[in-house]
Amino acid sequence: MRKIRLKNNFFLNSGICILSSILMFFSFPPFKFWYFSFFCLIPLFLICGKNNFLNFIYGLISGFIFYSLSLYWLKNVSGFIYLLLALYLSIYWAIFTFLIFLFKKEKIIFLGASIWFFLELIMANLLTGFPWLVFGLTQYKNLYISQVAKFTGIFGISFILVASNLFIYSIIKREFLSQQLFFIFFIIFCFLITKLPQKKEIKGRLKISLVQPNFAIYENTLEECKEKIIFYIEKKVRHDKPNIIIFPEGSFQGDIFEEKGFINKLKDLSRKNNFGILIGTFTKKDDYFYNSSVFINSERIEVYNKIHLVPYGEFILGEKFNFVKNIFLKIAGYYPKLKRGNEFKVFTFREIKFSTPICYENIFPEISENFLKNGSDFFIVITNDSWFGNSSGPYQHFYHNVFRAIETGRYFLQAGLTGMTGIIGPEGKIEKILEKNNNYLFFEDVLTWSLPVVIYETFYSKYGIYPFLLFCLILTGLLICRN
Repeated sequence: MRKIRLKNNFFLNSGICILSSILMFFSFPPFKFWYFSFFCLIPLFLICGKNNFLNFIYGLISGFIFYSLSLYWLKNVSGFIYLLLALYLSIYWAIFTFLIFLFKKEKIIFLGASIWFFLELIMANLLTGFPWLVFGLTQYKNLYISQVAKFTGIFGISFILVASNLFIYSIIKREFLSQQLFFIFFIIFCFLITKLPQKKEIKGRLKISLVQPNFAIYENTLEECKEKIIFYIEKKVRHDKPNIIIFPEGSFQGDIFEEKGFINKLKDLSRKNNFGILIGTFTKKDDYFYNSSVFINSERIEVYNKIHLVPYGEFILGEKFNFVKNIFLKIAGYYPKLKRGNEFKVFTFREIKFSTPICYENIFPEISENFLKNGSDFFIVITNDSWFGNSSGPYQHFYHNVFRAIETGRYFLQAGLTGMTGIIGPEGKIEKILEKNNNYLFFEDVLTWSLPVVIYETFYSKYGIYPFLLFCLILTGLLICRN
């Protein structure tokens, strides 16, 4: 029988690409196989060789399958057009597999990890950015590795995971490199620095009620929205005597300031019961609509307008070109046009400050960093993930809060219109998630929590991504220039 040569069998290799895709898919939330991430790329590496074009193609195939599976929930919003996004994102995988095998094998561990790190940074910022499936997210349940984010951010976790895959790959190939030893020392160093004591400050305690009203957007009329909000305040929440009541994005689906009677009712409830009310709603100013969080504290009303809008959900990327607008209008049947905010607004309640990232703003580390610069003591994410149905989308979204909490050293709370709703501690520990019969989505409930406003001063909260970026730049330069 003729022996199959792995390197020359394109169809067999394409199947092996899919194995890497599936292993990585199951390493992300909501699945609990985070340990797959330490070896999921190895099948892809094993089929790559000296043919740079094929390396590119294998990376493209593997990335496309992974993103097609992981972002399948987008089909509920855009149909199979989402595959164009999967194709775009898979190009980063293709560039990665093309580049790393251009260099000598003794450089591959740290050089490959650095290349992946740079590509993820580009992905997170180019064309408004989409860091939804950063490789480091797989470690949302691994409280050992995830703590490295105190120093490097989530992208540093991705660096470690890719280096781990390349480390194991080099051993499988029976190539014994000096970088293997350095990698072992690097991992030990990363583990040790996470054990360093952190400066801790306790600013008080607030009782927070997170409402999960469980209705799809546009399902209720404005009058029904008003009735439901008042119902929760008067019947379901007031007996818990919270300090702040949180209603998620989409709780009020019109311009709340046009409803003067409703605003006055909320101000009256806030004043009489001595609590603040935060509502996710739309607001209008100078003929522009904003996706906003409105905080009512007695007679005082403050507004945060969402800064990072969702492309093609809240605005049209490339809207200057008429053909782009016409294509979108034909496919979607509507034309979204929200205005972005320009202020990282921080709310204050009893001298404690908090911020409210809206929707997927919590997946962008720099947004939390900007709120932090303005003095946030904790964060409340308000979101409407009802668009995604009962899929992996809301889980992927929620667990980004684990890394934002570790990076900033602050509590992260999330109130979801249909779920997920929960609380993440400043060290990434999941304190509480609303659930019903082992289900986290599409039920109605309130999570009331006595929140200790604890602040840890992390290295990342002071310096951001820049020290680790500099480390990767120097490392890459040294490895490329070294003979």
